[in-house]
Amino acid sequence: MPAPPHAFSLDGRRLRYGQFVRDRQGFRLRNWRQAPLPPDSFHSGLLGGPLRDPAAFTSFVGGLVQGQGSGIREASLVVPDAWLRVSFSEITDVPSQTEARDEVLRWKLRRLVPFRVDELRVSAAEVEPLPVQEEPRRLLLGFGVEQLLAQVEDAFAAHHVRIGRITSSSLALLSAVEIPPTDGFSAVVQVEPEGYTLIFARGGEPVLHRYKPFTGGMPEGPQVSFVTRDLKLTRNFLHEHFPGSTLGPMLLLAPPEEEQNWMERLREGLGEGPATPSVLPIDGRTLPSLRSEDPVAPPWREIAPMLGAVRQEIA
Repeated sequence: MPAPPHAFSLDGRRLRYGQFVRDRQGFRLRNWRQAPLPPDSFHSGLLGGPLRDPAAFTSFVGGLVQGQGSGIREASLVVPDAWLRVSFSEITDVPSQTEARDEVLRWKLRRLVPFRVDELRVSAAEVEPLPVQEEPRRLLLGFGVEQLLAQVEDAFAAHHVRIGRITSSSLALLSAVEIPPTDGFSAVVQVEPEGYTLIFARGGEPVLHRYKPFTGGMPEGPQVSFVTRDLKLTRNFLHEHFPGSTLGPMLLLAPPEEEQNWMERLREGLGEGPATPSVLPIDGRTLPSLRSEDPVAPPWREIAPMLGAVRQEIA
């Protein structure tokens, strides 16, 4: 069934809210609001950190929610890729019982990531297996700091809003875009202050998801080399696991002042002679039809992930 029309987007700097109403022409942005967070509202960490003052954050959420009237009861939440990471794992079978399933997922994740898995919330969705993988099934694993996610959920619950789904910004963006038809792979690239994410997808389903943080305020020169090298490794992965595959247009969401530089990096890192893919910025041409009822519409880069959260379906 469709997700609720309400979506929030939260990072360490601001909280946004949007209400997206479906109609025959596409979507209407009926309500939009954002508010800056007090500085240092969250502790720092590789996966984000818990709130410094949960009570103050709960009051902050109330100011935004109550300003929209009493119509918000269920909503989706979009968080940065730095807070909600993604990994893939092969598996023979997934237990049907919740406790056994969680134990298997944590065991799989413990072998993949350098974090204390017992402190994480872990979920999974089955995706298309790789042609050469050893086990028959493949999982997309999502994980984040349990304390952080629970504190945010509790802040909304205090104002009678149930957060039914938490998704990363890049996965929400993948659901938002209208990907041009291609026989090979499509790609979505998102650039955030903390790092960048590259998703290769086929039929709208992620095949490869790479998030790379910019550690220690990486200067532009080393950052360019870092990104180019990582993109070439990604291209080699595709050639190894999907020989002969092609890459369709790449869709890019980046700050406007960095857009041109990132388009060049993507062409250099992923291109090979005549096979160099085209790069398209994400805007109204690459998103579903959306009309705003507010005369001062927010930028596409702020709307797109929230629109994607609303477009996702709930099993």
